[in-house]
Amino acid sequence: MNKKTEHMDRLVENAGDAIFIVGKTQTITFWNKAAEELLQYSADEIVGANVDRLSPYENKRQMRSMVVEVFEGGTLKNLECELVRKDGRVVSTYLTASPVTDANENVVGVSVIAMDVTDQNKLVLSLIGKVERTAHTAALMESLTTISHHIRNAAASIQARAELSRQQNTVEHYKQLTDTCIHECRRIVAVIESLNDMVREVSKEDRDLERVDMSGAPTALFDIENRIQHWLKKLDGQQSA
Repeated sequence: MNKKTEHMDRLVENAGDAIFIVGKTQTITFWNKAAEELLQYSADEIVGANVDRLSPYENKRQMRSMVVEVFEGGTLKNLECELVRKDGRVVSTYLTASPVTDANENVVGVSVIAMDVTDQNKLVLSLIGKVERTAHTAALMESLTTISHHIRNAAASIQARAELSRQQNTVEHYKQLTDTCIHECRRIVAVIESLNDMVREVSKEDRDLERVDMSGAPTALFDIENRIQHWLKKLDGQQSA
């Protein structure tokens, strides 16, 4: 039996994941080599210390609360938790906390297994950022397509009306050309002002513009069309006044 216990002790001591045990008084009673590597405390430095030392400053009783929960309710698995190293750096971990019992099945402590997932979390955040940048680029390209559409249509309308006026060479047709030029130039001004608004918003608030979901669009878009329509109404109102 002693050999079996010694074998288990060696397995725990040399396990790849950080393992430590917290007693009823919230003090650390065991600390394996992987815990030393992960959190930088030697066993001599940390055994006997309060488990609160491992919690981030923003949530100093995080570990204490977890230990109490295990004492009262049993095992906690895959709990995402931040721990503080000796140098103050915060590391992200997945914890499994289990009750430690004596020969009479009384809970005498809590065994904590901590797996470092700091690098995995950084990778996930990097991938999320890449997806967001891709979506942002797609939204920007769609906005530029809308802007290009408005300007091309405005130019095409003016050109078509100008060609017709030259062919017909009448006062009425030149009057229609003038009306077309005024209308389409107003559309171009609305596009430019919409772009100016977007630039001012980003510069003022130092953030990306909000995107909105639109029917049929594969991704959320900048609502450039709504901005243009807003400016067209505004310009029409100014002309009426």
